[in-house]
Amino acid sequence: MQMLNRYFTPFALALILSAVYFSEPEPRATKIALAILLADVALNWLIGRNQYRWVAWASRLRQLQVWLNFVWAVPLFYLLYPYWAPMWLLFVMAPTAAALTTSRLETVICAAVSAAAMLGLYCARQTLEGVALGMALSHAVFIVIFSLFVHGLAQTALRMRDHDLS
Repeated sequence: MQMLNRYFTPFALALILSAVYFSEPEPRATKIALAILLADVALNWLIGRNQYRWVAWASRLRQLQVWLNFVWAVPLFYLLYPYWAPMWLLFVMAPTAAALTTSRLETVICAAVSAAAMLGLYCARQTLEGVALGMALSHAVFIVIFSLFVHGLAQTALRMRDHDLS
């Protein structure tokens, strides 16, 4: 999870701050998005900093962190997507975290939930037809495929590590 915090938290920061700075959404959306971002960063930092102190809870904390990343992606996407199209990338983070820390089935479930939520939010914001439908579906497929790819890489790394130990 530290690797995810090291790379995905700065990416989320850059994505959201870019959306706020360059697209200038309405002030209410900006305030809510920044509050969610601060809560996300603070909680991810707190969990990452204390994960060794709470070793008995490590598995549960990883699952909590995965699903919190998903939960926070939903309102951030809803608020900022109309102003900044790359916001869909927030839905890649939770399934990627799941891919590194959970089973293949849990990875698929997380990716499917993320993709479905993103598609639902797209539908809530616009009519999905033609090019918009194609883009939304390709984003959803990317979320699932990328998560499975990362899971496969993580499993390969574990097999190589275990092979070298024996």
